[in-house]
Amino acid sequence: HDFRMGSGPPRPGDAANEPMKLTQITQNPVTGQLDVRQIQPSGQSAGNTTMFPSATSTLPQRQQISNTVFRPHWNLPTMSLSELAERERAEAIQRGEAQKIAEEQAKFQPRRYEQLVRDGMEDDEKLVEASAKLDRDWDDWKEANPRGSGNKMSERGIVIFNWIVFLLHLMALFVMVRFILACLVLVKEHLSGRE
Repeated sequence: HDFRMGSGPPRPGDAANEPMKLTQITQNPVTGQLDVRQIQPSGQSAGNTTMFPSATSTLPQRQQISNTVFRPHWNLPTMSLSELAERERAEAIQRGEAQKIAEEQAKFQPRRYEQLVRDGMEDDEKLVEASAKLDRDWDDWKEANPRGSGNKMSERGIVIFNWIVFLLHLMALFVMVRFILACLVLVKEHLSGRE
């Protein structure tokens, strides 16, 4: 049908009406495709045939959507146990090598003199001097920062609480003085009104 602006659908009884067409939908049992045909009332085919894919041809897409919707709510593993074991083994070997290198480098770093004696390196003069400087710096820091001299928030909290209590008492006293003064003014007015 030809619908133009404002013309609307054809009305029954118009001369321009075409004969009624029937639509026949069949499914091919071999391919599974839907066959849609427009049929004239006289029984002759109009030749307008459209092929639609069947519901079975969209099954992989439906299966894909179903797999994404109906899946576990937890994260599934992304690698097998053998892959994980191989990865962990490689990381452990790498950590071991890095630790050996760090231990070799730490042997020649300054440290406490007791540790030098324990490791048998007290004969290296440069290392002993660097370790003595490290010990002196540590002792100086400990003298400058005696134990327990940090920021004690508990004492600050007590001082702040005491100030708040003092201010509340001061406000209560101020309110009471204003009340007494207001009462005295009322008594004075009452006495002056009697005379």
